[in-house]
Amino acid sequence: MIMQKLDLENRIDLFRGCVAPGVRMTEKLIEFYREPAPRLVRARSASGVRIALVTDAVEMEYAIVCGEVSRAIFTTDIAVDGKICTVEGNGPHRMTFAPGEKEIVIHLPHLVIVEKIELSFNDGAIVKAAPVRDKKILICGDSILQGMTCTTPTKAVGTLLAEKLGMEFHNTSVGGADMRHEAVAETLSLGGDVIAVGFGINDAFHNTTFESFRKETRKTLQLLDGFGGKAFVIVPIPCLNDAAGKSPAYRQIIREELEKFPGIIAVEGEAFYPAEDSFFADGTHPNDKGMELYAENLARIIGANL
Repeated sequence: MIMQKLDLENRIDLFRGCVAPGVRMTEKLIEFYREPAPRLVRARSASGVRIALVTDAVEMEYAIVCGEVSRAIFTTDIAVDGKICTVEGNGPHRMTFAPGEKEIVIHLPHLVIVEKIELSFNDGAIVKAAPVRDKKILICGDSILQGMTCTTPTKAVGTLLAEKLGMEFHNTSVGGADMRHEAVAETLSLGGDVIAVGFGINDAFHNTTFESFRKETRKTLQLLDGFGGKAFVIVPIPCLNDAAGKSPAYRQIIREELEKFPGIIAVEGEAFYPAEDSFFADGTHPNDKGMELYAENLARIIGANL
């Protein structure tokens, strides 16, 4: 069958969670996370990036070229009318469909830099952008909200959370990120109806001074207080490794500063996420089971406050 390659560089309308085709971070965010090098790789990874289209194609070919990795997880989830198929590696991956119109959402590998994407359909197929959902949630945080360690992109907290809420989403979370108001400010510039912010554990790991952490927390909350939508701040979930002894102090600072901003909704991570090994991949990051639990409970709390 003759295949026709789609010019994705000129089809930004097909992309979700992006500022340019396949690119989730603004130039300011990329510059902000430029050092150290591993953090830049995480920032440039395609976390939460997806291609959402409607087509009458009966055949599709998908291929990517992956660059540097944050985690060597090369899975892509392809949802056809909600039914997910997971493919591994660069491809090319060829899929056949029954005749008729269908909605396809391609969730790109979430912890690697995707250097190139190729998408082809049988000649003559109609390809148009999928309908955009009415509301959008912004997600800004560290590795947990980025989805570090989960095995496929649709198992990441952000993707699960947005699906449970029925919203579009844009995820600017970066593994290793500390509480810094600059990242939140730039995320807010993307526009949205809801924002979920989650920092703090890395500050415990990095021994951020309490004075500096309080200052950054307050600046972050001031920004969120001016947000036109609903803002949620997640007080970090339990930690089972070396940061566990230090993290309560950082949690308490977040709680104390949140008291000054009654319009911002505090989400107590320790209350909705159990400190049990079975939910963790490594003592810090949720595994697939933990990601599902995290997203389920967070969606419940957010949904009850909208």
